[in-house]
Amino acid sequence: MIAARWRMAGVVAGVVAPISTALLALVASSAFAQEPPRACTVARATTLLSRGMEQQRDGNSNDALASYHACIAVDAACTDCWYEMGWSYWKLGEWKHVITSWEQALLMQPRHPDIPQYLPSAKQNLEAIEKKLFTHDLRRNVELLIGSEPAEAPVQMTFVGRWQSYNRNVTHPLDRFDEDIDSPKSVNFSPDGKLIFVNSLESAKTIVYDSEGTRKRAVIEHRFTPDDTALFQAKPPFDYSFPKGNKLPNVFSGKPVEGEFTHGGRYFWASHYRRSYDELGRWPSALAIIDSSTLKIVRVLAAGTIAKFVRASVDGKWLAVSHWGDNTVGLFDISADDVAQFKEAELLTVEQRVPVAQMSGNRDLNCGFCVRGLAFTPDSRHLVVGRMQGGGIAVFDLSTRPRRYLGTIDGLAPGPRDLHIDKRGEFLYVSCNATGFIWKVPMRRLLELAHQAKGQRVKVQADAIGAIAGFAGLGVRSIKISPNDDYVFAAVNQTSEIVALRASDMTIVSRIGVDSYPVGLDLSPDGTQLWVTAQGRKALGGNSVGAFQVRYKQNEVIFRTKGPVGVRVE
Repeated sequence: MIAARWRMAGVVAGVVAPISTALLALVASSAFAQEPPRACTVARATTLLSRGMEQQRDGNSNDALASYHACIAVDAACTDCWYEMGWSYWKLGEWKHVITSWEQALLMQPRHPDIPQYLPSAKQNLEAIEKKLFTHDLRRNVELLIGSEPAEAPVQMTFVGRWQSYNRNVTHPLDRFDEDIDSPKSVNFSPDGKLIFVNSLESAKTIVYDSEGTRKRAVIEHRFTPDDTALFQAKPPFDYSFPKGNKLPNVFSGKPVEGEFTHGGRYFWASHYRRSYDELGRWPSALAIIDSSTLKIVRVLAAGTIAKFVRASVDGKWLAVSHWGDNTVGLFDISADDVAQFKEAELLTVEQRVPVAQMSGNRDLNCGFCVRGLAFTPDSRHLVVGRMQGGGIAVFDLSTRPRRYLGTIDGLAPGPRDLHIDKRGEFLYVSCNATGFIWKVPMRRLLELAHQAKGQRVKVQADAIGAIAGFAGLGVRSIKISPNDDYVFAAVNQTSEIVALRASDMTIVSRIGVDSYPVGLDLSPDGTQLWVTAQGRKALGGNSVGAFQVRYKQNEVIFRTKGPVGVRVE
């Protein structure tokens, strides 16, 4: 019971406020030094409590609350039910009920080991709402059907729909409550533009919507039991191994982070940030492969330490996944049509791999170069890799056997996060989270320098190779290039907005506010729809997915298209 409590606290607290492993350990150990948590005294109440905790772990806050209320109806003195009820209300952002639940628990257990640490935050959040202390970078319930600024911009965006989990009492017909959304990370349009896949990190789910924005098509859970053994390969890829003593390494929940379509849209790949039992991120993570016709997981491949970005080569032969935790990129052969024939090809190392034996602490923080963004050149010969820690763009030549690490070009794009190459292969676009700039780098010069680097790190001056940058805003995260390569769209985390930059000179031409702390975004294949995930952080904002209509001015004519929620915006 106590162990389950700490898992619950860790999962929920991890959504609303980053908590260090050391702090969680300290909190857990303090329970024994103070007054131990009280279990329910009535058997029926204990059953309802366990059911509620399981429902909350699955992201079903409303069902969990129903179980907790039934629990206290049977045993009003069960402190655990009041405590867990507070966490479910926290997930929904209902701060008054959080405070009421926890204050009731404190009446029965004044020396509760957890509540005094989290109750002040709940009260501060309630105060911020009541006094309307939200700043420019903290938004929720952004008004729907608002347009971007300036109104006469060559790119115009209109907020035409939202799915969110923070407000059940919606009043706008285009605003929809969806409790499956829990810290949404990435969003991907299917190649035919008909479906949108959203990776909801903390709920361990991939949510599928139709592109009209009116219907949720499926909820795909990344939770695996012994019955799912057939989905997994016999052993981890490359030379990775599972921790000794773990006899069921493929029984876990996976937190989906990024996604990619392959085989013309037949398969959707979702990278797992880590397996649920791997608290520090030291062991193999995973890649779930979803069949887009059945909307079911059909295979799970093990990946390296903390899988992040996934990118398919243009020729469809390769899939690369960046391993945040050990300076490597996993390269998989996906040239076959049969998902059962997908296999590991080679482990690519950026300079020097970090072995498991040398890993210390949480790999989220102790991540070496923190490799993340990936981009294949149009001819699929080169793979470009972003190093968020310390900066630099690493380049691999995939035409040789073994594939060759050419080197890292430094001096451009400090702290690169997201990478994209335009269709013609002329420019690499790089978002830099720390500085807020998006860099536009000539690919020809970048590749020339990489081939001359001889596996070393080479520092260059941006202007010397014709690279230019535009300031998008602090905390710029995901970026996407318009179908004609003429605009770059960016999610700006700290100012909670989407900006569009003109690719020719990297100047902002349009901007629009979104729910707090956007992270992921994607454009429809024709560029007329844009969806964005607002993840939120520190218990504030986020937990929403927004849909935007995009229009482009050409020759003084605004091209109007049907919006993603079935409305025409004039």
